[in-house]
Amino acid sequence: MLQHLFIKDLAVVAFADIHFATGMTVITGETGAGKSILLDALGLAIGERGDSQMIRPGASSAEIAATFDVSSLSGAILWLTDLELTSDDGAHCIIRRILYANGRSKAFINGRPVTTSQLRLLGEYLVQIHGQHQHQLLLKSAEQLRLLDAFGQHEAKVSQVKTAFKEYDALMIKREQLLMTSKTDSARIDLLHYQIAELQNLHLGEHELAQLDKEHDNLAHARTFIESGEQALGLLENNDEGNVLLWLGQLEMVLKPLADKNKGLKNAHECIENAGIQLREASGELNDFVGQLEIDPARLHEVEQRLERIHEVARKHKVEASQLYAHFCQLQQQADLYANQAQFIAEIDQHILLAKQHYQQFAKQLTKARLTAAEELAQEVTACVQQLAMPGAVFTIDLHPYSDDELHAQGNETATFGISANPGHPPQPLNKVASGGELSRISLALQLITAKFVATPCLVFDEVDVGISGKIGALVGKALQRLSTDAQVLCVTHLPQVAACGENHLQVVKQRSDNHTVTEIHMLNQTERIEAIAQMLGGVDVTTQARANAKQLLKQKELVD
Repeated sequence: MLQHLFIKDLAVVAFADIHFATGMTVITGETGAGKSILLDALGLAIGERGDSQMIRPGASSAEIAATFDVSSLSGAILWLTDLELTSDDGAHCIIRRILYANGRSKAFINGRPVTTSQLRLLGEYLVQIHGQHQHQLLLKSAEQLRLLDAFGQHEAKVSQVKTAFKEYDALMIKREQLLMTSKTDSARIDLLHYQIAELQNLHLGEHELAQLDKEHDNLAHARTFIESGEQALGLLENNDEGNVLLWLGQLEMVLKPLADKNKGLKNAHECIENAGIQLREASGELNDFVGQLEIDPARLHEVEQRLERIHEVARKHKVEASQLYAHFCQLQQQADLYANQAQFIAEIDQHILLAKQHYQQFAKQLTKARLTAAEELAQEVTACVQQLAMPGAVFTIDLHPYSDDELHAQGNETATFGISANPGHPPQPLNKVASGGELSRISLALQLITAKFVATPCLVFDEVDVGISGKIGALVGKALQRLSTDAQVLCVTHLPQVAACGENHLQVVKQRSDNHTVTEIHMLNQTERIEAIAQMLGGVDVTTQARANAKQLLKQKELVD
C-alpha cells in the first residue's frame, strides 16, 4: 500500500507531505484547485512521462518521493530482489523522481539509480490508476478483450497463444523471403554462376593465400637469410681463428677445477656450462634454418604471379584477398538456395502447418476459457450496474470469431460488450447505446469487479463519478467503500455522496496572492470534513442545512461501517 507521498515544486504545489492510511481515502477540492496533481505525482513515481513544464514556475527542479509497504507483495519483492534494489528491512520501497528544468530527470528506488522503464515495471506491482480516459477506452474491442482476460485470469493461456503466434509469424516471414528470392531475375542468377565459375577456375585453397605469403617472404629474402645465418654460424662455431663455442669451452675448462675446489665459483661454472648448452641448441636451429633455404628465382616468380592473380580476382569481386575463399563459399550457398528453392518452400510449408496446429491447440483452450469467463463476468456486471441505479439493465459479452483464415496474436475471437438499459430491448454494443452516465457506471462496475483479480495494493480512481447524479453517487461511494476492504482505495471525486464514504479525506485548496498561486493539501478531521462536504452540497455560502446534510451523509457512512 501507499504510505507516504512527498511533493516539492510540482505544478502549483510548492510543498506537500502526505501520509496515507488503509481503507478508502477521498480527495476533494474546487474545480481547478489541482486535485489531479496528486495523481500526476503518483504517476511520475511509477514511471509516467514528465517534462519541464510540470515544474513550478521559478523552481529549478521538481521532486516526488513515494513510500510503499511491499511486505505482502511477493511479486514486487522478487522483482526488487532480482535487481538488488531491496530496502534494508525488505518491507518498504521508496521511489524518488526528480525533474529538472533542462528536461533531464533522475529516478531512484531505495536510494539506487534506476531508469523510468524500471519504474514502470515496478509500478505494475504497486498501483492501478483508473482514470476518465478508460470510459472511452472501454469502447474499444481490444480493451474489452483485455478486461475479459483479466477477469478470467487467462494470463498464462494468452501468453501461450502469443508465443505460438510469434513462431507461426516468423515462419510466414521466412516463407515470404524465400518466395521473393525465387523471383530473382535470370540476369542475377547468370551473374552468380559466372562469378562461381571464375572462382572455381582459380582453384583457391582455404589457407593457400597465407601459405603463399609465407613462402614469398622466404624466397624474396632467401639470400639475406642465408648470408646472415652463415655469418651467425661462423661466429658461433665455424671460425677457425676463434668462435664463441670454442672460447666458451676453454672458459669452462679453466673454471671447472677451480669450482671443484672452491664452492664460491660453482654457480659461475654452472652458468658458463648452461650457456654452452643453449648456444649449441641455437647453433643447431640456425643450421636447420639455413639448410632449408633455397635461392630459387623461378619459384619466386611463380609465387608472385599466383599472388597477383588472387589479388586481381579479389579486386574484381570487391572483397579483401583474405576473404576471397569465404566469398566463394557464400556464392555457392546462394546458388544452392536458388537450386533448391522449391524444396525449401515445401519444407517450410510443413513447418507452418505444424505451427498452425500448435497455435490452434492453445487458441481453442483460450476460447473455451473466455466463453466461461464471459458468462460469469456478464452476470456480475449486470448485478453491479443494477445496484448502481440501472434497474432492469442487462450487460452482455459476445465473442466473435474472426471471419478470415488468418491467425491472430490475441486468439481466435474478438469481444463485444453490450448493454440493454431497459427490459425488453435487445442489447446493443456500448458505443451505440450507452450515455455518458451509463458508460461511467458500466466502466466503474468493470473496474470494481476486475480490480480484485490483480494483486495490486493501491487502487486509484480519478473522477469515475463524472456524469452521474448525487443519488447514484451514493451507490458508487458504497461500491468503492466495499472494495477498500480488500485494497487501499484513493478516489478523486466532486460528489459529496462519494466523499462521505471515505475513511480518510484529503482536501486540495488553491491559495492565491498578487504574485503567485499555490496549492495546499490537507488531511481533514471530522469537523473539517463536515465543512468540506457541506460546501460541496451548498456551494460557497455554507448554510446550517448544508452542514446538517453533511453530517447525515457521514452518519450514513458510519452506519454502513
